[in-house]
Amino acid sequence: MLKLLIKKQLAEIFRQYFYDFKKNKPRRKGNVILLFVLFAVLMLVVSGAVMGVIAYGLSEIAVAGYGWFYWAIMGLIGVVLGVIGSVFNTYSGLYLAKDNDLLLSMPIPPRTIVTARTASVYIMALLYSATVTVPATVVYFIKMSLTAKSVMGAIFMIIIVSLIDLILSCLLGWVVAKLSVKMKSKVFFKVFLSIAFIVLYYLIYFKALDSVKELLKNIAVYGDAVKSRAYPVYLFGAIGTGDLRAILIFFGITLAVTATAYLVLSKTFIKIATSGGEVPAVKSRAGNAHSVKDGAKRSGVFRSLVSKEFSRLKSSSTYLLNCALGTLLLPALGVFVIIKGGELLPLLGVYLAGFPGWETVVVCFIICAAAMMNTVSAPSVPLEGKTIWVLRSLPVEPEKVLFAKLSAHMILTAPAVLVCSVCCLITFRPSVADSVFIVMIPLSFALMMGSLGLVLGVRNPNLNWTQEIVPIKQSMSMVVAVFAAMGINAAFAGLFFLFGSRAPYVYLSCALALYLAVSAFCISYLSKRGAERFAQL
Repeated sequence: MLKLLIKKQLAEIFRQYFYDFKKNKPRRKGNVILLFVLFAVLMLVVSGAVMGVIAYGLSEIAVAGYGWFYWAIMGLIGVVLGVIGSVFNTYSGLYLAKDNDLLLSMPIPPRTIVTARTASVYIMALLYSATVTVPATVVYFIKMSLTAKSVMGAIFMIIIVSLIDLILSCLLGWVVAKLSVKMKSKVFFKVFLSIAFIVLYYLIYFKALDSVKELLKNIAVYGDAVKSRAYPVYLFGAIGTGDLRAILIFFGITLAVTATAYLVLSKTFIKIATSGGEVPAVKSRAGNAHSVKDGAKRSGVFRSLVSKEFSRLKSSSTYLLNCALGTLLLPALGVFVIIKGGELLPLLGVYLAGFPGWETVVVCFIICAAAMMNTVSAPSVPLEGKTIWVLRSLPVEPEKVLFAKLSAHMILTAPAVLVCSVCCLITFRPSVADSVFIVMIPLSFALMMGSLGLVLGVRNPNLNWTQEIVPIKQSMSMVVAVFAAMGINAAFAGLFFLFGSRAPYVYLSCALALYLAVSAFCISYLSKRGAERFAQL
């Protein structure tokens, strides 16, 4: 039974590798193998290569005789990234899994369920931490001698880091589960945590790169300070060098803590698994039918359709994270420009001084690149799925439905673009003409990509999906919209440096006119042929 449950847990984690949701049938064995090979390449080659660069930069520390310091840094990075990668799997797969009630209703001991779920969490923690510890091991063997002692140390470092990740993932997963149960909007909570972990990941990566040079300059100072003031960190790093005493101490402690966490989880699993959010009390209002009728406010049809689009967006963390991240990124970019913008343009000016008007083009390019993160309109029609008949059965003109989707896209994008543009104007203080272009070109770009994405969604809708991830990330309309936005924005900057710098204002005027013309064409199509096509879906 334990083997079957572990197999079931892994099948749920990698269900997209075994089942083709677009065709609604299992994948062929060859396709499954190919997908897992690609997954291994992505995890260990692509992601591992990033950490390999950091490990190679830090390898000079080991060469200088501070191998424990090298392993302490790489091991701690592995712990952090392993927790980031597996904590959400712990949250959803261990504590708040949808099939907890079903499994508990079967004649299966709760301890067996806990063991299977914990095993799957450990496997994911091992996979994520291995993207750090495996490249660190390879670099260490290349730079240092390959001995039985170093091999033993590397093996135990990989195991101990993964066990620490398991312990921390279970602890943080429990905290996340408890907070999620008490939150009114679980979708926004998931989005917030996802963004927080993404930011943390990149902060770790860039901070690690920035710290390499400083460490190399003062290896002896930092190494001796850590060894004298943070002796546990020294012992942790000594594991990788094959220090038997450090291995026995840390391996024994991690095994004891893991066993304790497992026993506590086994005893409290039923309470955690069957816990639910508090249902807020509904307060009734006294009053007769006439007072209720008089106090009610009826919104217009178009406003109701727009509200429906936002309701769908708010109900799906996948939709929010993949299609509306620009709404957060654009204001953040504006704040960054105010803080650091004064330093960036002079730096770029050293290389671009020979192109008159480059400042306005670069600013517009950057704002448009951030605005590309908003692709709400592209999957909005395919997301209707098999329930699209509900919209078609309503006494509402099809064009109103489509323009409501476009309006939702612009409501999310236009204010954020304006905030970013205003921040750029405050920082760079361009001329009046340049200011107009910095505001208008990103806005027209957002309108163009929103209307173009909607046209693609109407023309190529995949309504036969079983998981919403399919129209959001795998639909033809989404793929074409994303690559079209990237290509158009790249062409905007590239053509300027090839031809447009001779007459920058003429070039910017032509770009603005082109964006508005494409937007007008797409809107015209949606109001006529697009509406007819939507009515026939």
